[in-house]
Amino acid sequence: MNNEIIFLKKKQRESSIKIRKKLYQNNNYIFDPKLIDALFNNKNLSKFKIISSFFSVNTEISTKGLNKYLIESNKILLFPSINKSNKLLTFRKFKKYQNLIKGDYNIPEPPKKNKELLPEILFVPCLAFDDKGYRLGYGGGYYDKTFEHFKNINHHFISVGFAYDEQKVENVIRDNFDIRLHYILTEKHLYTFV
Repeated sequence: MNNEIIFLKKKQRESSIKIRKKLYQNNNYIFDPKLIDALFNNKNLSKFKIISSFFSVNTEISTKGLNKYLIESNKILLFPSINKSNKLLTFRKFKKYQNLIKGDYNIPEPPKKNKELLPEILFVPCLAFDDKGYRLGYGGGYYDKTFEHFKNINHHFISVGFAYDEQKVENVIRDNFDIRLHYILTEKHLYTFV
């Protein structure tokens, strides 16, 4: 990756963090199941059972309603865990009412004894996204590397960014390693890129 792209991504991250912080402070977001119903029903994704979500941290859009919806829909809910040695994510099964452990970056995750599975659908956090389906992440590259790994092992999956609608930007600064998402779900819209 060239230095100019690295610099531009850093600047876009800084700007996006400020925007999201304002959105978080001024937003009374309440999860709307109609939008996720549209994703599962209209896009024929209801057959998928193994779904990875994430625990929102800091100023991320709340995943509490999303995760509750997935559990109540009898989905097998997974949460990611970072493997710093190979920069890939692993996904462990979540059990209702289970105590979680603090993972890397103090993000909650299921205990290491829980079963690891490959998700069929992954909900992914975003700092920003554009109308081409690209997301701006935090810079670790964990999701992009994991998506690439899934492609290399022929594991088919659906990726769904989860963000505030106002996190949409004209263009996400990207490089050859960034992988386009299939959908973005916000509090207002479902964006489709497949």
